[in-house]
Amino acid sequence: MNLISLNTNFARILLLSTALVISVNTIAGGRSSERNLMDDFLQDKTSANPDASAIPLQRSTLISNNALVFNRGATGVDNDDFDKKFSLAKTLTNIRNSSNATTDSSNAQLLNSLLKTFNVDLKTNGFVKMDLQKRTQEATLSGLLDNMSPTAIFNRFDLSASNGQHCGEYRVIYHKNNGNRFFLSFEAKYPNPEPSKGKKGCAAVADFWVNIGYMSKTDALLQLEKFFYQGLEHNGVQLPAAINFTHYTHGTGQVRSNTFVDRPWQLREFKTDINAKGEAVFVADSVKSNPLAELFAKEGNQDSNSLKALRIYFARDFGGYVDNLLAPEKRATSPSSNDIINGFNLGTDNHYNEFQSDSNVNDNTAYDTAPNLKAIISKKLAALDLSGYSAKMIMNRAEAMSCSGCHQNSNDTEIAPNINWPKSQSFVHVDEQGTLSLALTEQFLPARAALLEDYWKKTVEKWRFSEVDFFSARNNFSGWYNPPNYPNHYAFAALKADGSITAWGNPDAGGIAPSGSGYTKIYSTGSAFAALKADGSITVWGDSGGTGAPSGDGYTKIYSTAAAFAALKADGSVTVWGDSRYGNTGAPDGSGYTKVYSTYGAFAALKADGSITVWGDSGHGGAGAPSGKGYTKIYSTGTAFAALKADGSIMAWGDSGGTGAPSGKGYTKIYSTESAFAVLKADGSIIAWGDSRYGGTGVPDGSGYIKIYSNRGSFAALKADGSIAAWGGSSGSGDTGAPSGKGYTKIYSTHSAFAVLKADGSIAAWGLGYGGTGAPSGNGYTKIYSNNHAFVALKADGSITAWGHSDWGGTGAPSGSGYTKIFSNEKAFTAVKADGSITAWGDSNFGGTIPTSITTSD
Repeated sequence: MNLISLNTNFARILLLSTALVISVNTIAGGRSSERNLMDDFLQDKTSANPDASAIPLQRSTLISNNALVFNRGATGVDNDDFDKKFSLAKTLTNIRNSSNATTDSSNAQLLNSLLKTFNVDLKTNGFVKMDLQKRTQEATLSGLLDNMSPTAIFNRFDLSASNGQHCGEYRVIYHKNNGNRFFLSFEAKYPNPEPSKGKKGCAAVADFWVNIGYMSKTDALLQLEKFFYQGLEHNGVQLPAAINFTHYTHGTGQVRSNTFVDRPWQLREFKTDINAKGEAVFVADSVKSNPLAELFAKEGNQDSNSLKALRIYFARDFGGYVDNLLAPEKRATSPSSNDIINGFNLGTDNHYNEFQSDSNVNDNTAYDTAPNLKAIISKKLAALDLSGYSAKMIMNRAEAMSCSGCHQNSNDTEIAPNINWPKSQSFVHVDEQGTLSLALTEQFLPARAALLEDYWKKTVEKWRFSEVDFFSARNNFSGWYNPPNYPNHYAFAALKADGSITAWGNPDAGGIAPSGSGYTKIYSTGSAFAALKADGSITVWGDSGGTGAPSGDGYTKIYSTAAAFAALKADGSVTVWGDSRYGNTGAPDGSGYTKVYSTYGAFAALKADGSITVWGDSGHGGAGAPSGKGYTKIYSTGTAFAALKADGSIMAWGDSGGTGAPSGKGYTKIYSTESAFAVLKADGSIIAWGDSRYGGTGVPDGSGYIKIYSNRGSFAALKADGSIAAWGGSSGSGDTGAPSGKGYTKIYSTHSAFAVLKADGSIAAWGLGYGGTGAPSGNGYTKIYSNNHAFVALKADGSITAWGHSDWGGTGAPSGSGYTKIFSNEKAFTAVKADGSITAWGDSNFGGTIPTSITTSD
């Protein structure tokens, strides 16, 4: 509450006359704040050991402050680069461009829409009208676009919803450079990029921030710029740009001001919206967890009837709020100071919240507590046998959860016997120079680090293998030559949490890893690896493609044929290296390319306008690409390309599959074997072309097919009812022998055999090649993996069964359970457990034996 609003009858609170007759159900609430990952973390830890501290006294060795905050003035931070990459103008532009505004506006207009709200002296929350302090100096501020700099970036992954609805908040703080102090905090609520996985869908977000902690400040700033403004791909998951209109609007995140120009010091909250003119604007919103201070105060003789009525409803809900404040003591018998400070909230329903929170003593909820509320607190304390606690301590907790309390009023107040609320940095938690408050460095950041480490260890893959392995190439891209990379045949390479690389297998083909850390992704040819750092620099090792990589940085993704790499820069320019027979020369000049595709020995690059440029072996599609524009995606066999237009028409070129493509339109996806293509029509009928020995003819009659799978020489098509039809492979690679019946859900392949899962987890296999026989009986299997001549099946308990060629890993799979994922090269498998331990089997010359020094991710 501010000074100008004080009067004897609390005139600042005016209920509409209708509010007095609102039903109890409309006003009443209970706890409205959502449960978050910090709640889960503290509950899980104290449930396992109620007498232990959930938040360890020693700081996390895995999660440094670099993964939680990026602040100007910190060692290694280039303030000028920070100012450029995170300018206020850039942030406002992103918000405007991502809105559904029908009328254009400028950054200045958008910012002024926020400032104008300081001229408003009355706002309604539900049926309640509340006075606001008119702050004319702040309403008339000018030149802020050029006079505000980024102060800090905060990772609030700890605020991720327990149910996985969102993945926390990511905040950019700005400060006014001169004159009276003025801050803006843009607090984006981040959508879950994989919502079907619940809170585990936030794993890629968590891993992104863990990786940020291992980078130099320069590299970290590059990645943070992408995360906040463009979005990026991480671990195969597309992460959207954090700064987006929808991430600050009603029901999501918010923008908050922390202002010192007028007096007293004050915080307010805003949402993005579209005004009546169709322009993107900011509108004032209630400040969350900031109930009217009058609701806590003793009743006065001159209180209005409306205030008395609202107090009745608040008192009825107050017991639930006290439960929220006493959450640490309800979770554990003797919670530590860390657990208490980080473990409670107020969670008031929004209709009790006001529109401003300031340093005025009369706005302090702990200043004067009504006897009936004290009685509710005392009863709760007695029920928990907390004889050393007082009602004043719990009211101090309530104030600490308000903006004014957390930023100043609650500094050093007692919230439990001999436990005080930590100190801010004089009304802020990070000042204009980037200095962090003691509350952050001693309490909040260590707690957030402990949570992030716990979540990361439970959900994020501890080993991040090369982008494409033998299994994924065979099964995840609709054909062996459709992946962006050719899988390494002879070795494994994987990233650790710190971005260092571990490799094993044939030493000449990539089995010896480079030193250093900070790598973010690994790519491959058939006998080499290439690793990308956050700054876009490239390191290579191995045989074909293992030398000759470009110097410099700025590369964003790497593609490959069997023996050459092509790297794409952010401007769409392409650089190639590797074996001259496989596309290491002839790359196009210029920029604007968005993606690169490949056959065994040639590349095809697509521009944003849908035009195509090719190079490499002319017999493998390195010549003969169609002219014109409008192509959206390219598919490949070993020696030919097929390009799809937005209208569903197809053009093909190259050797096997390069002629005979169907005319017409409406095709949506193309599948391939080594030498033939197949495409589904909208009615589920199939058309194929290419070498007849590889499935180019012999397609099944009829319609209703929903997906096509392939191995080297045959196709297998699945219907919605789970029935299967196969064709191709004159060499017996699965063109015959498919199981009859229905209920099959997914098909997997080796070089020349298929295996299929039913809904009950039972397996059938066919084909004359290795793996076509010997499938395990029984059910309960959840996924099948493969290399060239063997399959392995994983059960829900993480146990593994293998079959196929014994020299390729068809025997020798580890006993026991707990495995979560399996990777493969041509003749070996590696299985990973949730704790990061790994086991390999198959041909030892191909990585089937792991050196004992690298059997865990630690």
